[in-house]
Amino acid sequence: ISPTPDGGVIMEFSGKELVKGEPDASSFPSGGIRATFEARGYTAWDPTSFAFIKDGALCIPTAFCSYTGEALDKKTPLLRSMEALDKQALRILRLFGNTTAKKVLTTVGAEQEYFLIDKALHDRRKDLLYTGRTLFGAKPPKGQELEDHYFGALKQRIVEYMKDLDT
Repeated sequence: ISPTPDGGVIMEFSGKELVKGEPDASSFPSGGIRATFEARGYTAWDPTSFAFIKDGALCIPTAFCSYTGEALDKKTPLLRSMEALDKQALRILRLFGNTTAKKVLTTVGAEQEYFLIDKALHDRRKDLLYTGRTLFGAKPPKGQELEDHYFGALKQRIVEYMKDLDT
């Protein structure tokens, strides 16, 4: 928090705030039998996951590990398994003669991009009805491929739909 000349404050957030040491992870299993420095937990921003907004709050996915490297969350085992899959998939690719691949990326969960269409509009589109996907339509102007939507505000009905979907 930085004061302003008129008596207000400016909230500032820098990149160094994304990596923090949690002073005490002793509330986790066996916390009482370790020395304090060993009970320390560490949070770190997970750069493999996108930040998102939920209920009006900025959420930055993080990993939480103990001083000794034990996973204290559900994200860390996932990140470790993704790393193991990358390593083994590259090994298999090499066996099949692919020497150019440098990384294998894994994805989990729903597809990253999708469109919400009103049922009445959907029902008027034969391509959507017959194939479940868009087969025709005007191409976007070059360099304008919905980039205006990435940082746009969501309409309230979309927010309500997504909340309902999450529950």
